[in-house]
Amino acid sequence: YATGNSLTIDNMKVTLARVDERLIHGQVMTAWCKKCWIKTIILVDKEIAQDEFMISVLEMSAPAGVKVIVKSPSDAVALLANDSSDDSTLLLFKDIDNVDELVKHGYPLKELNIGNVGSSSIRKPITREVYVSQQEKEILRNLSQSGVNVYIQKLPGDNSVDIMTKI
Repeated sequence: YATGNSLTIDNMKVTLARVDERLIHGQVMTAWCKKCWIKTIILVDKEIAQDEFMISVLEMSAPAGVKVIVKSPSDAVALLANDSSDDSTLLLFKDIDNVDELVKHGYPLKELNIGNVGSSSIRKPITREVYVSQQEKEILRNLSQSGVNVYIQKLPGDNSVDIMTKI
């Protein structure tokens, strides 16, 4: 992860960056939106950004008063660099690969909350709610080694756990 090409992004106020494959859902999302005073959710996902039906479903499932924007990683970086809003913003990712792409496009990520990553044929559990593949472990290690605080925390009231203690 080259830090030399990182953008200076002081405009938009990103309060939380979170990986949760359940995306915008019930109690967990409501709890984070309340704790962080979230007014905008930017869902960063290259596949969902091309799915108009999913975008409309996600917009309808957001808590009242919270705007949802869906962007690919490169478009998200451009939006974040050029938006002058000071609304508290949540960067939401369905998977770790989209986080990796966002950072590779120059976004200066400082912290990453891992909420829920489900099981699959190539993923192994590191907690009850977080399963990661070897490739995802490498991405998480690289992020952590480049200075990003990567931690697991399901709910705001839960203790956070440094990802490096699990992988």
